[in-house]
Amino acid sequence: MKHNSSESALHTLLDGHREEIDNIDSQIISLLSKRQEQAYAVGQIKREKGIDIIDPAREEVVLRSLTSRSGKNLTKEAIRHIFGEIISAARAVQEPLAVAFLGPEATFSHNAALSLFGHSASFRAAESIEEVFGLVEKGMCEQGVVPIENSYEGSVNSTLDLFYHYNLKICSELFLRVRHHLLSKSAHIGKIKRLYSHPMAIAQCRAWIRSNLPEVTVKEVASTSFAARMAIDDPEAAAIGGRLSSLAYDLNILEENIEDHPDNVTRFLAVGKTEMQPTGKDKTSILFFLSHRPGALFKALESLAKRNINMSRIESRPMRTRNWEYVFFTDLDGHEKDSNIHDAIVEMEGCCAFLKRLGSYPAGSEPWS
Repeated sequence: MKHNSSESALHTLLDGHREEIDNIDSQIISLLSKRQEQAYAVGQIKREKGIDIIDPAREEVVLRSLTSRSGKNLTKEAIRHIFGEIISAARAVQEPLAVAFLGPEATFSHNAALSLFGHSASFRAAESIEEVFGLVEKGMCEQGVVPIENSYEGSVNSTLDLFYHYNLKICSELFLRVRHHLLSKSAHIGKIKRLYSHPMAIAQCRAWIRSNLPEVTVKEVASTSFAARMAIDDPEAAAIGGRLSSLAYDLNILEENIEDHPDNVTRFLAVGKTEMQPTGKDKTSILFFLSHRPGALFKALESLAKRNINMSRIESRPMRTRNWEYVFFTDLDGHEKDSNIHDAIVEMEGCCAFLKRLGSYPAGSEPWS
């Protein structure tokens, strides 16, 4: 009797809050419907005026404004996740968006694509980074998502090389925190005899593997997603992969966050054909190569230094078409429409054998988990 009385009191205590939540949910649905109507109207105007439907710069400005209102019970990351999906749904009523990513599905590249464009976009898994570039350049997809660098493994060289050969623009960037988990059909780590994953994932979890699975056979495969598929039919096997793989392939997470470095972050870029407008916090990427003259690199970089432009990244890659010639890839803080960035690039063109603008785009926010 006492038990029933306490349960009744609990329900009474909760009912008021639940009723208020239901009322709020009803208001949210009504407002979202109105928002979708406005988004559709915007899409109609864009089509009539021949304006690109996708506008990552505008979307980033909206998200920055919304996240500035975060609080104790509504974090910046939560706001980005919620409104990222709302924006994705709004974009879908304007025009379907096709996004290519380095596949297969359920990899970190897939996760990055979902984080950038939301679940209302349609996604196409590509077998290589070059295929991603090709699908976008041919117009089969409006955007492509590729990895560019990892905080511990360094640059993805194939991505750097392809920017030289393809005429695509960087439209946005995303910093994704890499969280590796031990996935298996088994419920107990003690039953694991074989471990599968991509070589990079294995390298990023090497110390954990030595400490926790020293006798297990480790096998390298093409992707973390393929590793998860290998573990589906083998109860004595496990895979190293992300949470998306565990959901996609219905695998148990035996151990979470087994990466050796918890601050492991991969930077992804979205590429397309649209030039982004300034947002107030942007990056500009260029590539260039120099003539064989003493002080050529100093002179090129002096154009940036004397205008107080911060160069957040510079990297060189050997040219495939000329021996002992190098292409430099550089990220600058600011937008090409800023007068100092514009003037610096124009001056650099005068002292470089070749310079290519890869695009100005909204600077990425804090890493997503």
